[in-house]
Amino acid sequence: TILPPDVNRSGLKFVPESEPVGGDRPPQQEKAIRFGLAAIKNVGQGAMELALREREQGGDFKSLEDFCSRLDSRVANRKMLESLVKCGAFDFLQRERAELFACIEDALAASAAALRDRMAGQVSLFGDEHEHVAPSRKRSVSSWSDREKMSYEKELLGFYVTGHPLDAYAQVIANGKYQTIASLTELSDRATFRVAGAITQVDKKF
Repeated sequence: TILPPDVNRSGLKFVPESEPVGGDRPPQQEKAIRFGLAAIKNVGQGAMELALREREQGGDFKSLEDFCSRLDSRVANRKMLESLVKCGAFDFLQRERAELFACIEDALAASAAALRDRMAGQVSLFGDEHEHVAPSRKRSVSSWSDREKMSYEKELLGFYVTGHPLDAYAQVIANGKYQTIASLTELSDRATFRVAGAITQVDKKF
């Protein structure tokens, strides 16, 4: 099983992880691979090294705002945050990706305000410099469809992780008379055959 990237569980590279299996039976462990943060497009290895170092020193990230406030604004920039949200690296927050994506601007603004306060010497009463960076209020936005989510994953990770566009047609494909691409070399010359797939790009040529 390939698990999507997670800012609290992923390493820099791909790492093995035990995934609990649900159901009525006693809890078991299933072998899985957690996607590496440095393999995400638009984030950069250097930025993720800093994020992992901060996680080791300060503990898990509690929110998008917490992530922004604990990293330098030159590291936690808009493009990087957009990529992390789109590929599911903040799914542990149990918030819709589309709704979290709409909060990126607020998270960056809150982080900048917290940094200005720290520079001015306004630390919190309990000495926790990140404590007053509250999670942004929830926004009412349309959720991304499964197809949109998978499209972003393919764009940023190079793979479909949480699903595949053809999952909805799996039964049709299984019951249909389709050839696998691997078996095409066994067909006679000019044979007629059917394959199942998805069109991802169309080039018009005249």
